[in-house]
Amino acid sequence: MSIEFTQFMMPNGRRKQVKISRPADIEALATELKDAGHRFEIEMLSDYNTISITVETEDENGDEITRAHELVANGPGVPDAVDKMMKTAYAEWQG
Repeated sequence: MSIEFTQFMMPNGRRKQVKISRPADIEALATELKDAGHRFEIEMLSDYNTISITVETEDENGDEITRAHELVANGPGVPDAVDKMMKTAYAEWQG
């Protein structure tokens, strides 16, 4: 299994679905979050080096909230940032 993200592509924000394989424990957290209505988004920022990854959802009033957010340099650190973000989002969601 992999974790599916909506990637916003430069320069116009076109959406593309991308997947990243992570360890089973991280994928299990992502599955629970997704099943509870969370979505995962990723985009490269305008400096062409920084990656923004988020876990988004709506609160009980329908307002959009960011459950977790990581900024990371594009490269080998992205998978670790995904792991950290999933753990943070899950812990925050479980409150």
